[in-house]
Amino acid sequence: VVLDPNIKQWVDDSKKLVDAGETTTADLWSDDWSKGFFPDGKVFCYFGPAWLINFSMHADEDGSIANKGGWGFCVGPQSFYWGGTWIAAATGTDNPTLVKDIILKMTTDQDILTDIAKKDSDCVNSKTVLNNLASDDSFGNAVLGGQNPYKTLEEGAEKVDMSNISNYDQGCNEEFQAAMKNYFDGNASYDDALKQFNTAIVEKYPELTTD
Repeated sequence: VVLDPNIKQWVDDSKKLVDAGETTTADLWSDDWSKGFFPDGKVFCYFGPAWLINFSMHADEDGSIANKGGWGFCVGPQSFYWGGTWIAAATGTDNPTLVKDIILKMTTDQDILTDIAKKDSDCVNSKTVLNNLASDDSFGNAVLGGQNPYKTLEEGAEKVDMSNISNYDQGCNEEFQAAMKNYFDGNASYDDALKQFNTAIVEKYPELTTD
């Protein structure tokens, strides 16, 4: 496992923000992390993927910022992607032709993809659909006060760099952030936090080695 210099830069930048009181170290999805979805939380912004807008910001809850259409959306300083909706056929299915048709419809039919996008603001599997929605001035997201998110999603998606992805990314990200939280909170030195990460990642992925 090689720690890219950009990761160390993230650590240094994050430590400065935490020490200055400009960000918190609340665990993702925790109550403390979610406070900013309401006015009293006084959170300036959240970083997240497309699905954060409709599914994570308490839009259906009275009193939330999202419920009143109070959020705006912009391209962040670093484009990325998180997750995805996957569809697969079971080995040995009795209906391979039907399954094939369903998969093709759900992943390539532009009418279906457009319906999915308009209903849930998902970033669907079609640049054509995203481009069409981005240029559709009649389309808007209620959480964003009527802003069309697809102009921003299209711009951000074009900047995503997938050249270094691996099967270990999620586990490495989770363990690294968990370890560095101790450093950010002042409960460990950077070197000790890095040792915690190295230990955790080898336990999770025994085939990997660390310095």
